[in-house]
Amino acid sequence: MRAPIFYGKVIEHKIALDNVARWRAYLASMEGRRIELVLREKRDVRSLNQNSYYHKIVIGYISEGTGHTPEETHEIIKQHFKIESTAKLKTQEFEDLMNRIRAWAKDFLDINIPLPNQIDY
Repeated sequence: MRAPIFYGKVIEHKIALDNVARWRAYLASMEGRRIELVLREKRDVRSLNQNSYYHKIVIGYISEGTGHTPEETHEIIKQHFKIESTAKLKTQEFEDLMNRIRAWAKDFLDINIPLPNQIDY
């Protein structure tokens, strides 16, 4: 079983958890055990909506327009834009990439990819 993840902020050198009751219950369940505590800055990774838009719309439109498979299209995009993995991008980084891909698709592939608010996906 994976350990739960707790979110919060550091305010004046103290941790202010988003869900204190959940933290206390989990802490009580660990009574008497040795623990490992990891504290790191939360990364805002791409959202599920961004992921869905990318795979269904962006990859879909480019694949259909070029004849490449979705997998091939994803690899071409990664190579062209020199990114290792789209999954590791933060929300804003991912949106910036989507803007660059839409411009590239329009200018070089003659493929117009709708914005997320212009299409259901």
